Amino acid sequence: MAKFDVAAAVKTENDLGSHLFLGSRHLNMKVLIVGGGAAGATAAQFARKQDRDAEIIVFEETHYPEYSRCGLPHALSGEIPSFENLIEFTPEWFQRNKIDLRLSTKVSDIDVHRQELKAEGKNGTTAEHFDSLVIATGAAPSIPRIEGVLMNERLRDGVFQFRSMDDAEKLKDWCGRGKRKVLVVGAGLVGLEVAEALSKMGHEVIVVEYLESVLPLMIDSDMAEPLASAMANSGLKLITSAVVEQIIGTKEIEGARIKRRSDGKNEQIDCDTAILATGQKPSTSLVQRTSCKVGRGGHILVDMRCETNLKGIFAIGDCSEYKDFVTGAEMPVGLGTLAVRMGEVAGRNAAGGDSHVPKGFLGARVTRLFGLEIAATGPITSSISNEVKTIQTRTKGSTLPPYYPGGKDLLVKLTASADDGRILSCQIVGEKEAGLRIDIVSSFMLGGLTVGDLAKFENAYAPPVSPCVDALAVAAQAILIKLARAKPG
Repeated sequence: MAKFDVAAAVKTENDLGSHLFLGSRHLNMKVLIVGGGAAGATAAQFARKQDRDAEIIVFEETHYPEYSRCGLPHALSGEIPSFENLIEFTPEWFQRNKIDLRLSTKVSDIDVHRQELKAEGKNGTTAEHFDSLVIATGAAPSIPRIEGVLMNERLRDGVFQFRSMDDAEKLKDWCGRGKRKVLVVGAGLVGLEVAEALSKMGHEVIVVEYLESVLPLMIDSDMAEPLASAMANSGLKLITSAVVEQIIGTKEIEGARIKRRSDGKNEQIDCDTAILATGQKPSTSLVQRTSCKVGRGGHILVDMRCETNLKGIFAIGDCSEYKDFVTGAEMPVGLGTLAVRMGEVAGRNAAGGDSHVPKGFLGARVTRLFGLEIAATGPITSSISNEVKTIQTRTKGSTLPPYYPGGKDLLVKLTASADDGRILSCQIVGEKEAGLRIDIVSSFMLGGLTVGDLAKFENAYAPPVSPCVDALAVAAQAILIKLARAKPG
């Protein structure tokens, strides 16, 4: 397939360089943004909306302008025709908005006291002063300790990560040379989306997950059962509660050795390709030599303004950490929706505004895998403190009345506080409309409403469109019954 035109992008970048603002009046505000992904590009967009005259520079280490990482599995499978379709903010967009986009430029150092950073690009090392700084450096995929994954300190041929457009293009090229036997290490969101894409392309896929269920950071194990069944029905093999210990083969991959965690038994898997989907780590090396506060996982801590403990320095997206709305604990920001919302707030504030994100994030999330929509909002059950008394129910509903043909089942798991009925989390699995209902629950949660309010939820009704009593109200009513039974007397 055609690559993104790097030469044209660099030419556009050079056209946007230091001469971009010649002839304009003196500017009082200079905003620098490190990282041109979804968070960084959004910050640039809203900094410009906030201040039409500010000087804004975006430093992006890769040669790509902003594109949708979430769309990569769908471009891999061919559902999206080309990887180029994923580019959302083109160099021309930056030029029209008078934003200096510097591609293939790595920021190597930040001096917070002098308010200056150093950047290394095609024209050598330059220093730039800033009035405010937005750090949107994202994250890098983790490489698990598996024997045989590396060769000469690099990923060997046939072993892939899946985070960037380059990663996706390399994998597509590799799998385009013939039918592959693919081992996917990790059954999180990225692992399963890549597994489904490769399965649709006709490759034989086996997924190995260390924990006992799929999507372990997204939904509880009981809600993951329908998805595991759907994966099996599609012909994909899944092994949970197992660890991949070795990639076998000298020149080419000849298989992999795994160990079952339940009994310690070893098993050999036949494969010629391996995808590492075992999570990510924040890219925060730039702040390690500063007094910028980071959390236990290395993410940069921010407040409601997306500002760090250093005034005028903001952090957004995958490199940052903010409070969980339900638990109050710090949580890594790992969703595109949150990155964009943080980008809007940080961009405005970096250009002199005063915007805020909510007092916490719910982490509302959804995906479609193997014919199922899987959606959730709020923490998984294991993340809710044992000190919080909860009431939980799992109910079945439908997208249509039982008498109307074509309705699809919805499995709803709802968790609420036993003390005041506050909604703590919700998870929904079904063939359709799970995501739409999760958005409704998120709105109730952000508004401080209870299961009592959700039980009285007034939905629009018509037999070919929706049931008279929505599945959410049914789940909430079940919670209310449990709460009533739990009351003394």
